[in-house]
Amino acid sequence: MKSDILVIDPSIAGISGDMMLSSIVDIGADEKLVIENLESIKDYFKSCKKLEISFKDVTKNGFRAKKADIVIEEDKNSHNVDELNYNLERSIENVSISNNAKAFIKNSFENLISAESALHGINKKEMHLHEAGSIDTFVDIIGTGIALDNLELFDLKEIITTPVSVGGGDITFSHGKMQNPAPAILEIARRNDIMIRGGPGMYETATPTGMAMLAALVEESQEIFPGIKPELIGIGAGSSEFKEIPNILRITLGKKSTLLTDEIAIIETNIDDRTGEELGYAMQRIIDNGALDVSLIPTIGKKGRPSNVLKVITNLSKSEFFSDLVMRETGTLGVRVYPMSRFIQMRENLKASITINNNDEEIDVKVVKSESGEIIQFKPEFDQIVKLSEKYKINLIELKDDISKQIQRELFN
Repeated sequence: MKSDILVIDPSIAGISGDMMLSSIVDIGADEKLVIENLESIKDYFKSCKKLEISFKDVTKNGFRAKKADIVIEEDKNSHNVDELNYNLERSIENVSISNNAKAFIKNSFENLISAESALHGINKKEMHLHEAGSIDTFVDIIGTGIALDNLELFDLKEIITTPVSVGGGDITFSHGKMQNPAPAILEIARRNDIMIRGGPGMYETATPTGMAMLAALVEESQEIFPGIKPELIGIGAGSSEFKEIPNILRITLGKKSTLLTDEIAIIETNIDDRTGEELGYAMQRIIDNGALDVSLIPTIGKKGRPSNVLKVITNLSKSEFFSDLVMRETGTLGVRVYPMSRFIQMRENLKASITINNNDEEIDVKVVKSESGEIIQFKPEFDQIVKLSEKYKINLIELKDDISKQIQRELFN
């Protein structure tokens, strides 16, 4: 079975350049090849006097992980962008990697300098980089490109990321001190539609280099881990030690489920002080506003009172809207929200031509298909059948059967 999806999971302890590099090596990239190619780039950075790289297994809060040990000696702490771009171009010219890998390396660095340029409001050519201009940034980016290319991961159908944990508390960097996340993290996330979230501790858990590489690599950022049959798991370790969490980045390579997946939220609340008519009206309002589904489940509440659980299913992005709508329409003081993923079958909506009493009509039909495109089942729109039944004064059940037979002939002949 050929792998077709890579999931990068920085929701545990964020992401950094060395964590990304280590996780790809851990999943099976040729360690010797990566080291040999990386140590050769020192010759293209005049300020670099020493560059040594090795990988070792470590333990982070009980979890085994791969860690990159990078020893660097530099005699310069501020770097001109044009000079860095020139050094980057020369260094990757002499590394045997694909065009996709070179594009990833260049895009990663471009993400870094574009974010800095936007933040400071200056032209890229006028910029001087501090932390992001050190050779260890290029070791992380070029090394990751080499490792990904070695495993042919640029050929995957899909590469996605879960939300990036950015930590909390204050950070100190070349431009001063401020609260997490760093401005460059926010800017890269904004430009590339990458979800971020605070925590899990009062540490800096995401670096601009890690974010820049993530943005250059992934095609989608989603809240929930997707449906996947895992084949290989790589774990990269960060340098810091955290008490609450293992400082690791986890990546999973595998085969994506043949069923479609999407991200939803289930919103529910207990209600014991509304009439059936009021609840019916609220349910209709929720459906009219685009909820995927709504249901009412009878139950027994506190003190033995008859009660109901109102449950709404909606797209994850609309969970706040529907939480507010449920509270406004029912008067409940709070709701529970459960983000999750679901498997769904491929479906499409078609218009079918039918004949009723020698008159031509059209009706909407929901068609469910297999992965190969084979029709599994179909369902004509019931409300339209009701209207046609009333229009032609024909028994609803008889008309429904007749319409289904006509649609079946049209779809399968």
